Amino acid sequence: MDTAFIRSSYIAPVFKGVEAHYGISLTDLSIPEALFDEGMELIPFNEASKWFTQLETLTGEADYMVKIQCYLDISALKIPGNWFLSAPDLAMCFRRINHGICSFHSGASYYPLQSGNILKWCYNNPYAKERARSHDSLRVAITLFNAIKRFSGNHYRLKKLRLSGPPIKQQETEAIFGCPVSWNAAQTELWISVDDLFTSSPMDDFTADTLTSSVSLAQFEKYLNMPQPTDLPKVLYEMVNYSRYYGLPTVVSVANLFGISRQQLQRRLQKVGLSFTDLSGYILCNQAIKYMLEGKEINEIAQRLGYANAHSFSRSFARFRQQTPTQYMNKINRQNKKPL
Repeated sequence: MDTAFIRSSYIAPVFKGVEAHYGISLTDLSIPEALFDEGMELIPFNEASKWFTQLETLTGEADYMVKIQCYLDISALKIPGNWFLSAPDLAMCFRRINHGICSFHSGASYYPLQSGNILKWCYNNPYAKERARSHDSLRVAITLFNAIKRFSGNHYRLKKLRLSGPPIKQQETEAIFGCPVSWNAAQTELWISVDDLFTSSPMDDFTADTLTSSVSLAQFEKYLNMPQPTDLPKVLYEMVNYSRYYGLPTVVSVANLFGISRQQLQRRLQKVGLSFTDLSGYILCNQAIKYMLEGKEINEIAQRLGYANAHSFSRSFARFRQQTPTQYMNKINRQNKKPL
Protein backbone atom coordinates (compact mmCIF):
# COMPACT_ATOMS: atom_id res chain seq x y z
CA MET A 1 0.00 0.00 0.00
CA ASP A 2 3.08 2.18 -0.42
CA THR A 3 1.62 4.58 -3.01
CA ALA A 4 2.84 7.74 -4.70
CA PHE A 5 0.50 10.34 -6.19
CA ILE A 6 0.76 12.84 -9.02
CA ARG A 7 -1.59 15.76 -9.68
CA SER A 8 -3.67 15.70 -12.82
CA SER A 9 -2.24 19.07 -13.91
CA TYR A 10 1.27 17.60 -13.98
CA ILE A 11 0.36 14.91 -16.52
CA ALA A 12 -2.43 16.79 -18.32
CA PRO A 13 0.05 18.16 -20.93
CA VAL A 14 0.72 14.58 -22.05
CA PHE A 15 -2.95 13.99 -22.87
CA LYS A 16 -3.39 17.43 -24.39
CA GLY A 17 -0.42 16.80 -26.68
CA VAL A 18 -1.51 13.28 -27.59
CA GLU A 19 -5.01 14.47 -28.48
CA ALA A 20 -3.63 17.32 -30.61
CA HIS A 21 -1.01 15.19 -32.38
CA TYR A 22 -2.73 11.79 -32.60
CA GLY A 23 -6.43 12.51 -32.04
CA ILE A 24 -6.47 10.21 -28.98
CA SER A 25 -8.69 11.48 -26.15
CA LEU A 26 -9.15 10.65 -22.48
CA THR A 27 -12.24 8.65 -23.48
CA ASP A 28 -10.06 6.34 -25.58
CA LEU A 29 -8.16 5.50 -22.40
CA SER A 30 -11.37 5.18 -20.33
CA ILE A 31 -10.24 8.11 -18.16
CA PRO A 32 -13.04 10.31 -16.73
CA GLU A 33 -12.72 13.88 -18.01
CA ALA A 34 -13.81 15.15 -14.57
CA LEU A 35 -10.49 13.91 -13.23
CA PHE A 36 -8.77 16.75 -15.09
CA ASP A 37 -11.36 19.50 -14.54
CA GLU A 38 -9.67 21.25 -11.63
CA GLY A 39 -6.07 20.18 -12.22
CA MET A 40 -5.36 19.47 -8.55
CA GLU A 41 -6.82 15.95 -8.35
CA LEU A 42 -4.45 13.33 -6.97
CA ILE A 43 -3.86 10.29 -9.19
CA PRO A 44 -2.06 7.15 -7.96
CA PHE A 45 1.20 7.03 -9.90
CA ASN A 46 0.64 3.40 -10.88
CA GLU A 47 -2.47 4.58 -12.76
CA ALA A 48 -0.43 7.22 -14.61
CA SER A 49 2.17 4.57 -15.44
CA LYS A 50 -0.53 2.34 -16.90
CA TRP A 51 -1.77 5.19 -19.11
CA PHE A 52 1.74 6.03 -20.35
CA THR A 53 2.18 2.42 -21.46
CA GLN A 54 -1.27 2.32 -23.09
CA LEU A 55 -0.47 5.47 -25.05
CA GLU A 56 2.49 3.74 -26.68
CA THR A 57 0.09 1.06 -27.93
CA LEU A 58 -2.62 3.50 -29.03
CA THR A 59 -0.26 5.88 -30.82
CA GLY A 60 1.77 3.06 -32.33
CA GLU A 61 4.92 5.05 -31.53
CA ALA A 62 7.33 4.48 -28.66
CA ASP A 63 8.60 8.07 -28.91
CA TYR A 64 5.23 9.80 -28.59
CA MET A 65 6.64 11.96 -25.77
CA VAL A 66 9.20 13.31 -28.25
CA LYS A 67 6.44 14.10 -30.76
CA ILE A 68 4.50 16.16 -28.18
CA GLN A 69 7.51 17.88 -26.62
CA CYS A 70 6.13 21.40 -27.09
CA TYR A 71 3.23 20.58 -24.73
CA LEU A 72 5.43 19.36 -21.86
CA ASP A 73 5.96 22.65 -20.06
CA ILE A 74 6.03 23.40 -16.33
CA SER A 75 3.79 26.44 -16.94
CA ALA A 76 0.88 24.00 -17.41
CA LEU A 77 0.74 23.69 -13.60
CA LYS A 78 -0.93 27.12 -13.57
CA ILE A 79 0.78 28.34 -10.39
CA PRO A 80 -0.26 31.95 -9.60
CA GLY A 81 2.17 34.32 -11.27
CA ASN A 82 3.74 31.35 -13.09
CA TRP A 83 5.88 31.05 -9.94
CA PHE A 84 8.17 28.23 -11.09
CA LEU A 85 9.32 30.06 -14.22
CA SER A 86 9.00 33.73 -13.26
CA ALA A 87 12.42 33.83 -11.62
CA PRO A 88 15.28 36.30 -12.19
CA ASP A 89 17.61 33.53 -13.38
CA LEU A 90 17.79 29.80 -14.06
CA ALA A 91 19.33 29.12 -10.64
CA MET A 92 16.22 30.42 -8.87
CA CYS A 93 13.90 28.56 -11.27
CA PHE A 94 15.96 25.40 -10.66
CA ARG A 95 15.55 25.78 -6.90
CA ARG A 96 11.82 26.54 -7.08
CA ILE A 97 11.09 23.44 -9.13
CA ASN A 98 13.22 21.19 -6.92
CA HIS A 99 11.49 22.39 -3.75
CA GLY A 100 7.98 23.11 -5.01
CA ILE A 101 7.23 20.17 -7.26
CA CYS A 102 6.63 17.97 -4.20
CA SER A 103 3.18 19.58 -4.01
CA PHE A 104 2.44 18.01 -7.40
CA HIS A 105 4.26 14.70 -7.21
CA SER A 106 4.98 12.57 -4.13
CA GLY A 107 7.51 9.77 -3.88
CA ALA A 108 9.87 11.37 -6.41
CA SER A 109 12.98 13.49 -5.87
CA TYR A 110 14.28 16.47 -7.85
CA TYR A 111 17.76 17.61 -6.82
CA PRO A 112 21.21 18.78 -8.03
CA LEU A 113 24.52 16.94 -8.15
CA GLN A 114 27.69 18.84 -9.04
CA SER A 115 30.83 17.43 -10.60
CA GLY A 116 33.39 20.13 -11.35
CA ASN A 117 31.80 22.60 -13.73
CA ILE A 118 28.95 20.21 -14.55
CA LEU A 119 25.64 20.35 -12.72
CA LYS A 120 23.34 17.35 -13.01
CA TRP A 121 19.62 18.08 -12.64
CA CYS A 122 18.39 14.78 -11.23
CA TYR A 123 14.96 13.17 -11.11
CA ASN A 124 14.49 9.90 -9.24
CA ASN A 125 11.16 8.10 -9.23
CA PRO A 126 11.21 4.55 -7.79
CA TYR A 127 7.48 4.19 -8.49
CA ALA A 128 7.90 4.18 -12.28
CA LYS A 129 8.32 0.59 -13.45
CA GLU A 130 9.24 -1.26 -16.64
CA ARG A 131 8.21 0.43 -19.90
CA ALA A 132 6.44 3.27 -18.09
CA ARG A 133 9.81 4.17 -16.56
CA SER A 134 11.13 5.17 -19.98
CA HIS A 135 8.08 7.30 -20.79
CA ASP A 136 8.07 9.00 -17.39
CA SER A 137 11.80 9.71 -17.51
CA LEU A 138 11.46 11.21 -20.98
CA ARG A 139 8.39 13.24 -19.90
CA VAL A 140 10.25 14.86 -17.00
CA ALA A 141 13.49 15.35 -18.97
CA ILE A 142 11.62 17.23 -21.71
CA THR A 143 9.68 19.28 -19.13
CA LEU A 144 12.87 20.33 -17.32
CA PHE A 145 14.66 20.93 -20.63
CA ASN A 146 11.85 23.26 -21.73
CA ALA A 147 12.26 25.14 -18.43
CA ILE A 148 16.00 25.56 -19.10
CA LYS A 149 15.29 26.87 -22.61
CA ARG A 150 13.06 29.60 -21.13
CA PHE A 151 16.29 31.14 -19.86
CA SER A 152 18.94 29.87 -22.28
CA GLY A 153 16.98 30.04 -25.54
CA ASN A 154 15.53 27.45 -27.91
CA HIS A 155 18.94 26.63 -29.39
CA TYR A 156 20.33 25.49 -26.04
CA ARG A 157 21.80 21.97 -25.90
CA LEU A 158 22.52 19.79 -22.88
CA LYS A 159 26.02 18.46 -22.22
CA LYS A 160 24.65 14.96 -21.65
CA LEU A 161 21.40 13.22 -20.74
CA ARG A 162 20.80 10.02 -18.79
CA LEU A 163 17.34 8.45 -18.89
CA SER A 164 15.73 5.61 -16.94
CA GLY A 165 14.12 2.56 -18.49
CA PRO A 166 14.65 0.73 -21.79
CA PRO A 167 15.82 2.77 -24.82
CA ILE A 168 13.29 4.63 -27.01
CA LYS A 169 14.41 5.63 -30.51
CA GLN A 170 17.92 6.81 -29.75
CA GLN A 171 18.40 9.07 -32.76
CA GLU A 172 15.08 10.93 -32.34
CA THR A 173 15.68 11.42 -28.62
CA GLU A 174 19.22 12.74 -29.08
CA ALA A 175 17.99 15.15 -31.76
CA ILE A 176 15.73 17.11 -29.38
CA PHE A 177 18.30 17.40 -26.58
CA GLY A 178 21.27 17.92 -28.90
CA CYS A 179 23.55 15.68 -26.86
CA PRO A 180 24.48 12.03 -26.20
CA VAL A 181 21.70 10.10 -24.44
CA SER A 182 22.17 6.95 -22.37
CA TRP A 183 19.35 4.71 -21.10
CA ASN A 184 18.70 2.30 -18.21
CA ALA A 185 20.21 4.80 -15.78
CA ALA A 186 19.36 4.67 -12.09
CA GLN A 187 17.77 8.12 -12.39
CA THR A 188 17.13 10.88 -14.91
CA GLU A 189 20.02 13.36 -15.19
CA LEU A 190 20.24 16.52 -17.30
CA TRP A 191 23.86 17.72 -17.48
CA ILE A 192 24.42 21.46 -17.83
CA SER A 193 27.28 23.87 -17.21
CA VAL A 194 27.25 25.52 -13.78
CA ASP A 195 27.67 28.87 -15.55
CA ASP A 196 24.30 28.34 -17.29
CA LEU A 197 22.53 28.63 -13.94
CA PHE A 198 23.08 32.36 -13.90
CA THR A 199 21.38 32.98 -17.23
CA SER A 200 18.85 35.76 -16.66
CA SER A 201 15.15 35.52 -17.37
CA PRO A 202 13.88 37.50 -20.41
CA MET A 203 12.54 40.81 -19.08
CA ASP A 204 9.13 40.39 -20.71
CA ASP A 205 8.55 37.27 -18.57
CA PHE A 206 9.90 38.72 -15.33
CA THR A 207 7.96 41.63 -13.85
CA ALA A 208 7.24 43.03 -10.42
CA ASP A 209 3.80 41.39 -10.51
CA THR A 210 5.32 37.91 -10.55
CA LEU A 211 7.19 38.63 -7.31
CA THR A 212 4.06 39.63 -5.42
CA SER A 213 1.66 36.95 -6.72
CA SER A 214 -0.54 35.59 -3.93
CA VAL A 215 -2.31 32.30 -3.41
CA SER A 216 -5.85 32.18 -2.06
CA LEU A 217 -6.51 30.16 1.11
CA ALA A 218 -8.57 27.66 -0.90
CA GLN A 219 -5.72 27.14 -3.38
CA PHE A 220 -3.13 26.89 -0.62
CA GLU A 221 -5.18 24.19 1.08
CA LYS A 222 -5.17 22.13 -2.12
CA TYR A 223 -1.36 22.23 -2.30
CA LEU A 224 -1.12 20.78 1.21
CA ASN A 225 -3.07 17.55 0.63
CA MET A 226 -0.16 15.61 -0.92
CA PRO A 227 0.41 12.48 1.23
CA GLN A 228 3.76 10.78 1.60
CA PRO A 229 3.71 7.26 0.08
CA THR A 230 4.09 5.49 3.44
CA ASP A 231 1.50 7.60 5.31
CA LEU A 232 -1.18 4.90 5.33
CA PRO A 233 -4.21 6.89 6.60
CA LYS A 234 -3.64 9.71 4.09
CA VAL A 235 -2.88 7.31 1.25
CA LEU A 236 -6.12 5.46 2.01
CA TYR A 237 -8.01 8.75 2.04
CA GLU A 238 -6.70 9.82 -1.36
CA MET A 239 -7.11 6.39 -2.93
CA VAL A 240 -10.78 6.30 -1.94
CA ASN A 241 -11.21 9.87 -3.16
CA TYR A 242 -9.63 8.93 -6.51
CA SER A 243 -11.82 5.84 -6.94
CA ARG A 244 -15.01 7.95 -6.80
CA TYR A 245 -14.29 9.22 -10.32
CA TYR A 246 -15.20 5.72 -11.51
CA GLY A 247 -18.35 5.37 -9.41
CA LEU A 248 -19.21 5.01 -5.73
CA PRO A 249 -16.09 3.63 -3.98
CA THR A 250 -16.22 -0.02 -2.92
CA VAL A 251 -13.83 -2.26 -1.03
CA VAL A 252 -13.15 -4.19 -4.25
CA SER A 253 -12.47 -1.12 -6.42
CA VAL A 254 -10.05 0.40 -3.90
CA ALA A 255 -8.32 -2.94 -3.25
CA ASN A 256 -7.80 -3.33 -7.00
CA LEU A 257 -6.14 0.09 -7.14
CA PHE A 258 -3.69 -1.04 -4.45
CA GLY A 259 -3.16 -4.37 -6.22
CA ILE A 260 -4.28 -6.39 -3.19
CA SER A 261 -7.30 -8.54 -2.35
CA ARG A 262 -10.46 -7.32 -0.68
CA GLN A 263 -9.61 -9.33 2.45
CA GLN A 264 -6.12 -7.81 2.66
CA LEU A 265 -7.53 -4.29 2.46
CA GLN A 266 -10.11 -5.00 5.15
CA ARG A 267 -7.44 -6.45 7.47
CA ARG A 268 -5.23 -3.39 7.01
CA LEU A 269 -8.15 -1.07 7.69
CA GLN A 270 -8.88 -2.98 10.91
CA LYS A 271 -5.27 -2.49 12.02
CA VAL A 272 -5.75 1.29 11.96
CA GLY A 273 -9.20 1.06 13.53
CA LEU A 274 -11.26 1.84 10.42
CA SER A 275 -14.09 0.26 8.51
CA PHE A 276 -14.41 0.88 4.79
CA THR A 277 -17.99 2.15 5.12
CA ASP A 278 -17.01 4.78 7.71
CA LEU A 279 -13.85 5.75 5.85
CA SER A 280 -15.54 6.22 2.47
CA GLY A 281 -18.52 8.01 4.01
CA TYR A 282 -16.25 10.43 5.86
CA ILE A 283 -14.21 11.13 2.71
CA LEU A 284 -17.22 11.67 0.47
CA CYS A 285 -18.83 13.99 3.02
CA ASN A 286 -15.68 16.09 3.22
CA GLN A 287 -15.50 16.31 -0.55
CA ALA A 288 -19.19 17.18 -0.73
CA ILE A 289 -18.65 20.13 1.63
CA LYS A 290 -15.74 21.37 -0.52
CA TYR A 291 -18.04 21.31 -3.53
CA MET A 292 -20.73 23.17 -1.55
CA LEU A 293 -18.22 25.87 -0.68
CA GLU A 294 -17.46 26.16 -4.40
CA GLY A 295 -21.16 26.78 -5.08
CA LYS A 296 -22.03 23.48 -6.77
CA GLU A 297 -25.61 22.22 -6.67
CA ILE A 298 -26.73 19.05 -4.87
CA ASN A 299 -27.40 17.03 -8.05
CA GLU A 300 -23.98 17.85 -9.49
CA ILE A 301 -22.26 17.00 -6.21
CA ALA A 302 -24.03 13.62 -6.06
CA GLN A 303 -22.91 12.85 -9.60
CA ARG A 304 -19.31 13.92 -8.97
CA LEU A 305 -19.10 11.72 -5.88
CA GLY A 306 -20.32 8.63 -7.72
CA TYR A 307 -23.81 8.32 -6.22
CA ALA A 308 -26.62 6.91 -8.36
CA ASN A 309 -28.84 9.89 -7.54
CA ALA A 310 -29.25 12.86 -5.18
CA HIS A 311 -31.46 10.84 -2.80
CA SER A 312 -28.73 8.25 -2.18
CA PHE A 313 -26.24 11.05 -1.59
CA SER A 314 -28.58 12.81 0.86
CA ARG A 315 -29.12 9.65 2.92
CA SER A 316 -25.39 8.99 3.19
CA PHE A 317 -24.55 12.62 4.00
CA ALA A 318 -27.24 12.78 6.73
CA ARG A 319 -25.86 9.63 8.32
CA PHE A 320 -22.44 11.21 8.84
CA ARG A 321 -23.39 14.87 9.39
CA GLN A 322 -26.80 14.52 11.10
CA GLN A 323 -28.35 16.88 8.57
CA THR A 324 -29.22 16.78 4.90
CA PRO A 325 -27.00 18.34 2.24
CA THR A 326 -29.64 21.03 1.70
CA GLN A 327 -29.64 21.91 5.40
CA TYR A 328 -25.85 22.02 5.47
CA MET A 329 -25.72 24.18 2.35
CA ASN A 330 -28.27 26.58 3.85
CA LYS A 331 -26.03 26.89 6.92
CA ILE A 332 -23.07 27.74 4.71
CA ASN A 333 -25.12 30.37 2.86
CA ARG A 334 -26.26 31.96 6.14
CA GLN A 335 -22.68 32.17 7.38
CA ASN A 336 -21.56 33.78 4.12
CA LYS A 337 -24.24 36.43 4.50
CA LYS A 338 -23.20 37.46 8.00
CA PRO A 339 -21.87 41.05 8.14
CA LEU A 340 -18.15 41.45 8.79
